Amino acid sequence: MLADARVRAALAVDDDGAPVGLAAAGPAPAAWEARAGVPPPPAGRQLFLLYTLAATHGTGLGAALLAAVTDAAATYLWIMDGNARAEAFYAKHGFRALGESFPAGGPWTGQRMHRMLREGPA
Repeated sequence: MLADARVRAALAVDDDGAPVGLAAAGPAPAAWEARAGVPPPPAGRQLFLLYTLAATHGTGLGAALLAAVTDAAATYLWIMDGNARAEAFYAKHGFRALGESFPAGGPWTGQRMHRMLREGPA
């Protein structure tokens, strides 16, 4: 994924150079979405991942990483159902939950997930 020139990625490190956060966004849909048979993506760009260490929560790092890998274009993401903290973070940054829920696969089998969308300029 990171070798694709269309993917934007950002790694945040602390003063000692240790990783504290990672984000990546790129063209949609991801290959697994087609294999899973989910409906077409609601936008042409997807936030693939945004992770920060718990010690950095509330510092603005997540917002900075989100801004570093996305632009004004419509963007969507997948989130596990019941992840209220992450859903609140994304809602604060203009994403809204779509009225859908799908079974997750792989290591998340047995759980459900949904998409959130931030619409681009009109």
